[in-house]
Amino acid sequence: MATRLQFENSCEVGVFSKLTNAYCLVAIGGSENFYSLFEGELVDVIPVVKTSIGGTRIIGRLCAGNKNGLLVPHTTTDQ
Repeated sequence: MATRLQFENSCEVGVFSKLTNAYCLVAIGGSENFYSLFEGELVDVIPVVKTSIGGTRIIGRLCAGNKNGLLVPHTTTDQ
């Protein structure tokens, strides 16, 4: 089933989220509808984590990952 989804009026959902076979990262600051769609589909399968990378919300473009790990820029902190 296909679902239309926007992050702050942008259809480029992959810029603001990263989905792997082990976890889903979504950018902070989106609408509750954006989060609830991910959580509604994935919560029983993999964890959905709201986050930012290096203080930005474009996490989909700033990381690469799979079930074995996640590569992030050196500016990333654990705060």
